[in-house]
Amino acid sequence: MTSSRAHLIADRVREFDSTESVGRRICNVAVDLLDSTAVSIALVVENVYTPIAQSGDLAVALDEQQFALGDGPTFDARKSPIAIISTDVHDASSRMRWPAFSHAVEQFDIRGVFAFPLRIGNAYIGVFTAYRPVPGDPNAQEYADGLILAALAAAEIVRLQAGEDPDGIPEIFDAGLYDQSPLQVAAGMVAESLNCSIVEALVRIRSRAFVDGTALNIIAQQVLGKEITLEK
Repeated sequence: MTSSRAHLIADRVREFDSTESVGRRICNVAVDLLDSTAVSIALVVENVYTPIAQSGDLAVALDEQQFALGDGPTFDARKSPIAIISTDVHDASSRMRWPAFSHAVEQFDIRGVFAFPLRIGNAYIGVFTAYRPVPGDPNAQEYADGLILAALAAAEIVRLQAGEDPDGIPEIFDAGLYDQSPLQVAAGMVAESLNCSIVEALVRIRSRAFVDGTALNIIAQQVLGKEITLEK
């Protein structure tokens, strides 16, 4: 996640339709950057789902289905240290992992789901989710953009909870408060360097941790510090 890219995305949010809320602007920018048809920002406290912003009603309907069922990528992401990626909610692996959700969304034109946990330090506060009409993993750039957008979404939730100016745009990228999980950022770096999917990058990091007998976060920090490289 580069600072220049983060500021570029923040500027796009600032420049979007000023009649919309900041949260809605984040969602609409995300629709474009993540090639999605529906995007949501939600506050989640003790499994209680509260929509903060969305690109449209479909995003909230899909979120609510998951929390009603207790099943789905967004539901799982509420306390996950990394993004939950479903390449295709209708394939065999997703049906096995989220049987109720996969069945419930058959009526919707949705295939891929990218759910990013929203964190402030070690506290989980919500989920940022993008829904795609076509199957497939996010590429390295989309994944990195998702992390940036999730950081903006987390800042927006905090700002709203604090009762700050509803027309303000959070200046989040100069503060370590909104740092993403090292594992998420490391996965993006590995995916880009190996030209592989995010899912494959995470598998490679987990495999290296297993072989080395080392904690995942330590391997992630070593990847970030370029102390180790992962090869195909």
